[in-house]
Amino acid sequence: MSDLNQDQLELLELRAYLAKLNHAYYDLDDPLVSDQEYDQAMQRLRHLEAQYPELQDPQSPSQIVGGQVSSDLPPVPIQYPMLSLQDVFSSEEVLSFVDNLRQKLGPQSFTVEEKIDGLSLALRYEWGKLVLAHTRGDGHHFGENVTDQAKRLRGLPLTIDPTIPLLQVRAEVYMPYDDFNKLNQEQEAKGEKTFANPRNSAAGTLRQLNPDLVASRGLTYFVFDILALEGRTFESDSESLAWLSSLGFAVIPQIKICKTNQEILAAIQAIAEERETLPYGIDGAVVKLDRLALRQDLGATAKVPRWAVAYKYPAEIKETVLDRIDLQVGRTGRVTPVAILKPVQIAGSTVGRASLHNPSIVRALDLRPGDTVRLSKSGDVIPHIISVNYALRPQPAPDAWQEPTRCPVCASPLYREAEGIDLYCESPQCPAQALGHLIYFASKPAMDIRGLGEVTVASLYDSGLLRGLPDIYRLKDHQEALIADGFIGRERRVGQLLEAIEKSKSNDLWRLVTGLGIRHVGPQAARQLCQAYPDLEALSQASLLELQAVPDIGPETAHSLINFFSQAESQELLAQLKALGLNFQAQAQEADKQAGPLAGKSVVITGSLDTLSRGEATALLEAAGALVRLSVSAKTDFVIVGENAGSKLAKAQELGIPLISAQDLTDFVKGGV
Repeated sequence: MSDLNQDQLELLELRAYLAKLNHAYYDLDDPLVSDQEYDQAMQRLRHLEAQYPELQDPQSPSQIVGGQVSSDLPPVPIQYPMLSLQDVFSSEEVLSFVDNLRQKLGPQSFTVEEKIDGLSLALRYEWGKLVLAHTRGDGHHFGENVTDQAKRLRGLPLTIDPTIPLLQVRAEVYMPYDDFNKLNQEQEAKGEKTFANPRNSAAGTLRQLNPDLVASRGLTYFVFDILALEGRTFESDSESLAWLSSLGFAVIPQIKICKTNQEILAAIQAIAEERETLPYGIDGAVVKLDRLALRQDLGATAKVPRWAVAYKYPAEIKETVLDRIDLQVGRTGRVTPVAILKPVQIAGSTVGRASLHNPSIVRALDLRPGDTVRLSKSGDVIPHIISVNYALRPQPAPDAWQEPTRCPVCASPLYREAEGIDLYCESPQCPAQALGHLIYFASKPAMDIRGLGEVTVASLYDSGLLRGLPDIYRLKDHQEALIADGFIGRERRVGQLLEAIEKSKSNDLWRLVTGLGIRHVGPQAARQLCQAYPDLEALSQASLLELQAVPDIGPETAHSLINFFSQAESQELLAQLKALGLNFQAQAQEADKQAGPLAGKSVVITGSLDTLSRGEATALLEAAGALVRLSVSAKTDFVIVGENAGSKLAKAQELGIPLISAQDLTDFVKGGV
């Protein structure tokens, strides 16, 4: 692997970052950043890829449409690609797009229409009957079969003209604002999680296994394109959409046919002015070449058609009044200030709260109750406060905000890491952290209890059967109730889960140390600790200096360990787990590992590997006798590099340490190199 400059490293980092955002948005229906932030990152990635064509990758987020196929829904092959659109952010970019097409094709008409903020869907009709509906999935190969769910969409015709052999259309599924607000009110009344925005709720609902939810939550649709049609042709997009409307489909409303640049810009502006009055969410305006034959000639890239662009409106900004600042405790114990606001309508939803992220944000803005604040929100994330209008501050001015010293839920002392900005509640028994601890404890990186996933944990938590980690190992005492109440499933499934829980008692110690959720102690650090200390008692009594002597255990991790083991709540937790029969001993290292092909080699893994997961690579290395380390040093023998390698890659290059790929590792261990 040749040396990479800073721009090339940034390119690789952006790919991994955007892949993570795509997974959250398309697969989890839970976006991590605003549209604007996502678009800026994607623009930067495309710029860098154009600058460094030697780093082109067909699996780059810039070349892939949508997300992956959900494991809960049956996959279906995609016959006709469902591409995304090229985003533009200025009038100049819009005019550059249409002028370039005119130079190639001569004078042309364009359509301008609303870009509905929803979930893309393909609907297939054969001889007039709806036979298949699938999501976009990865856009090219597989989508999710949601035929039963689609049949519950409000107003969707299940039958059309029976003389049409084949018609496949593309639609956008959305949830009207009224239905969205009603749904969230119902969720709040039941004490359940509310949805962030209509797009998320529409996507999450359509992908539920229960089709009745689609009707009860008011999901509906707009058709905007014909993917396939037999027995009829059209000259223009506008003509084809008019025909679809005559068949009973709801099509994108108020499509403007424009011939001049002025008409195109005026149509985009008209949509912007109507945006706040629409009963559904939009996140832009689409400009498309109207003539269908010319679209066919122009074709598409791997991700976007060459005959259309999506103009993205800038983020909305609104003013409202800060009522107070509350504190929220997350599953890791992080305490986050939250602004409670006078409700304001922004980007299609009523907003009454905004995350302030950490105490430094509150101090920097000098936020006080009664302040008039400016909110920014681009439509699909919780808004954030961007500024304060101090001229409107009430007089006399309220006292400045005081940083908390105790957890608002359990009153335990709060802790800030050295040079850190976040506050944490260190009590492992804090109720606010309990559900997150339970989920992580049972997860694959930790105790790996099959059948005890997030949904099951949440159900058992709500029932009162799980409140802390020891309760997992007491579920066997409630076997009859579990079967009768159906918290998990039928008798066989309950038996399988209880068997998996019992089996986990004999896990190696590093899994238990990981599952305890001690900050900075993930699976690799836990392995290192358990190689240095033969049992949990010895680890719990280690001093700060002794812990820092363990390879890859730095000051922050050592302090976190000392802080955890010094608490009475932690000691009580460990005592209960030991009494319940969990293994507190580290398993002896296999002697034959010393004779492996990588015996004694110090190896670091960095970045996202393409052929192996991080856990698989670690297991492969350890089985070959290698010592997997967390940080690069002069003693490192080689570094396995994936995408988003970052500072560890730079350090390895600086020290001249050999770099290999995950495939190189596999080939080497198997004797192929």
